[in-house]
Amino acid sequence: MRKSIGIIGGLGPLATVKFLEILNENIDKNLNKELEIVVINDPTTPDRTEYILDNTKPNPLDNILKMVEKLDKNNVDVIVMPCNTASYFYKEINNATQTHFINIVYETVKFIEKMNIKKIGLLATEGTIKSGVYKELLDKFNIECLVPKENDQKIINEIIYGCVKQNKKANMEEFYKVSNNLQNEGAQIIILGCTELSALKKIENIDSLIFIDAMDILAKSTLEFLKI
Repeated sequence: MRKSIGIIGGLGPLATVKFLEILNENIDKNLNKELEIVVINDPTTPDRTEYILDNTKPNPLDNILKMVEKLDKNNVDVIVMPCNTASYFYKEINNATQTHFINIVYETVKFIEKMNIKKIGLLATEGTIKSGVYKELLDKFNIECLVPKENDQKIINEIIYGCVKQNKKANMEEFYKVSNNLQNEGAQIIILGCTELSALKKIENIDSLIFIDAMDILAKSTLEFLKI
């Protein structure tokens, strides 16, 4: 029986493409003809971090809900959003559709909870960190969430916005410096909690076991839900 995934895309466009690649890599090749993927890609959606940090900025929710509406009209079986920061709007998105919506943050925390880990590091946008979407869930499982210091967060911001989103080469030495600082503070693993950082992982072939890729977990959880 044919099944379909609806993707809220364009948040940002490169992350959407990388998510499709991860899906393809994890699909059982004998079943790939049974899967339809519908992508609604709206790169004009206002920046999520800008809005979270300053609610007077343009609100991205209207654009996101319009994409959800279009996916519903395509009668998809499940809706996913490869964007950690936009999980800030999880309740509004979930309430706007009768289609099952898979939350990238919840799936990632659920995965980590099974690892018996007590302290993690989080690399993400300022919006994701300030919104507390990861910390709130991690707290429920008594998992401590470490985030970069101010100067280190500026480095991550530059990698996300100045490099990956602009298709420019990232300074990997700086990336690993920030990661090492979190490890030195006691982080047992580090969540790549931004889909641009997930894209960076694929671009730079980062294979260290210290990193947990939220977008990779989202893809696997989606296929598992559909039993593909």
